[in-house]
Amino acid sequence: MPALTPCPECGATAEITERFTLQSTDGPVPHVALSCVFGHHFRMDADRLAGHAVSPGLLSRTIQLCIHCRQTPAGFWVSRKNGVVAHRPWCLSCCLELDLASCEVIPFAS
Repeated sequence: MPALTPCPECGATAEITERFTLQSTDGPVPHVALSCVFGHHFRMDADRLAGHAVSPGLLSRTIQLCIHCRQTPAGFWVSRKNGVVAHRPWCLSCCLELDLASCEVIPFAS
């Protein structure tokens, strides 16, 4: 049975798709990868999951991953022009491969 948690971005149901450990100067730090039902993807410290006491200031340190490559932090919303598909997070490298005549690309800051 998959482990479920609220999405840090929208609060919808997210699945923990991976658990891994990264080394730090203070020793190993457990991390998780999350995928939300609305397409948000994160890799973050496991102690920042909603089930733990997390201050709102720490949530801004989570990283939304590109939905295309699922490795690089996203910085752009991409959707089809004249379509009903919701915006999806993409990184700059993957955006360069898009046909801009059929897609809308909007930076996160907009």
